[in-house]
Amino acid sequence: MLTETQKKSANFIRIVAALKYLRDTKVITEKEYCRAKKYYRRLTGADIIILH
Repeated sequence: MLTETQKKSANFIRIVAALKYLRDTKVITEKEYCRAKKYYRRLTGADIIILH
């Protein structure tokens, strides 16, 4: 059974994967990617940090 923290981290990882795809296909800029990643980390309450 997953804990609440694990669910938050898993959701954050899914969001970051989508953001990376958008960045790699030039839909968003690097600055927008970093800003969105920071925003969604706070929103989900994830306790992990993804380095790019």
